[in-house]
Amino acid sequence: MKQNKIITKTEFIDFYDPLLKGYSESFKNYIVSKDILLNLLFEQNEDVTIVDLQQAIDKQTDNYIQSFICRLLGTREIIFCRDNNLQLDTKSVWHLLSKSIRIIPTTFTISSIGSQGFLSIPLYKKDNTLETFDFLRLHIWDDSLNDYMDLKKVEDFSIHSHTFFAKSWVLTGKIINDRFEYIKNSPIAKHSFFKVVYNDSLNEVNQHNSKAVNNNIDAELIKVSEEVHYDLAVYEIKPSKLHKSGHKNSPYCSATIFSFTGKDGLGESFVIGPKQITESEVNRKMNISPVYLLDKIDSQL
Repeated sequence: MKQNKIITKTEFIDFYDPLLKGYSESFKNYIVSKDILLNLLFEQNEDVTIVDLQQAIDKQTDNYIQSFICRLLGTREIIFCRDNNLQLDTKSVWHLLSKSIRIIPTTFTISSIGSQGFLSIPLYKKDNTLETFDFLRLHIWDDSLNDYMDLKKVEDFSIHSHTFFAKSWVLTGKIINDRFEYIKNSPIAKHSFFKVVYNDSLNEVNQHNSKAVNNNIDAELIKVSEEVHYDLAVYEIKPSKLHKSGHKNSPYCSATIFSFTGKDGLGESFVIGPKQITESEVNRKMNISPVYLLDKIDSQL
């Protein structure tokens, strides 16, 4: 791993809550407290080595602690390589993240299909401020997921932008990334800008309804590029820039490690959809066990 070989107590504390947000609420009833973890992993020391933490995974009999350490090491490596513009060893990180999911009950993994048609598994979320915002997820595309979504609705609202700088590392498959520009209020516009409104009745990551509401601002779409990214590729999306993601790997699956960060500037998040539609609701509450997809990814790696 390329990250700093030493992790301090302060850094561990900084990771604790963002990592917890990548698990379901019920996981919090089983994972030991921050103080217990600090005593267990650091004892009387102010820091530990990465080797110590890797050995702790093998020695630990508590699967919840094991999962937490695996996810700490994996997400820390992603953030370090991203922030320092270093090549990420996606396979070694994948094994840590996959293990962190496999060794705990599936009900403790948040796993839902969003409006873009892929399975989204949050891993880490730091959301104190927009400028320091950091969000890591696994994204998985597979034909089996088609049964859980309205494919017409996915296609209608697949072109979108992000508030944050986005970066994806392809684990396996063939990822499509089409980029678009637009002309506002064009007389030949077939699309409109939509604002995504969330129902915040539930606070879990990925666990809410969202509704795309037409802003009545028409837009003529112009596709400016078509990209296909293969295993080990990396691609980026700047804030406010329109794109559309998908995959061309049927009957195999495609998967990426995905990152949002506010460290590289902020933009505007919006969706483009058919102008004749007033609003469209997306239900994101469904939880789907990802284990069979993890097996599929492993067979492709």
